Amino acid sequence: MKTQSRHSVLLTLLLFLLGGMAVSAISAQENRAEWRSISIGLMGGYGHSETQGGMADLKAEILFPLSRSLTLGLGSGYLSGSGQRHGMRNAGMMGGMMRGMMEGQEGISTGFDHRFRGTPLTVTAYLRRPLGYSAGVVLQGGIGYYLSSYRDISLQRKQAFGPHFGLGADLRIARNVLVVGEVNYRFVSIKGFKADLHPGFDLDDQGHPMDGFWYFDQADGRYHFRLDDGHKDEFRRGHPRFDISLSGFSLRAGLRFGF
Repeated sequence: MKTQSRHSVLLTLLLFLLGGMAVSAISAQENRAEWRSISIGLMGGYGHSETQGGMADLKAEILFPLSRSLTLGLGSGYLSGSGQRHGMRNAGMMGGMMRGMMEGQEGISTGFDHRFRGTPLTVTAYLRRPLGYSAGVVLQGGIGYYLSSYRDISLQRKQAFGPHFGLGADLRIARNVLVVGEVNYRFVSIKGFKADLHPGFDLDDQGHPMDGFWYFDQADGRYHFRLDDGHKDEFRRGHPRFDISLSGFSLRAGLRFGF
């Protein structure tokens, strides 16, 4: 009886160990399958740059795991910003305005809308450190190729490269779904835009309108008036070109789906 009892205990222990090994193997396989799976991230938020100010900032990305902690992301984004600038004199508001705008009270200023659009194509490396089973912090860095357009009167298209880096965090809310957030900083300068000349007029010292055009001078960040002397095209060709700096930070949040 004692021998039979010992055999029963040993058999129970053996079954327990085999069961534990089987569960561990299944868990290890699930973990390996988890970090090896390709995922898609969709994010949106707010971006800010040195010259454009606040912008809508969207990003879609495909992520390929290279190891348990290192992931490579191939992304495409969308940056959009617009603004209105007003011309000012040292003594006060301008007396002139663009042709076609309705006249109002004395002291009207000139206003011009600028629209910027950018499509960043990015390659980003993500280094993740887990904080428990369901959360983690992420260090990221990479480079982007920025396709951009700037519209004043004309539409101008330019491109530029620039690096980016930042920090992020993620939280698992389902087996293959993560809530993600990140803050990063990019270094991008897009060069060689031409100043557009806006037909309009200003008032002389006696209050009489003078035909000419307005142009924005990037050196002092203001609009200036120039009389139309018949050399408008020559002036535009000789006027210094300006750059648009997208250097600034982005705050984004979204979801990441694994497959």
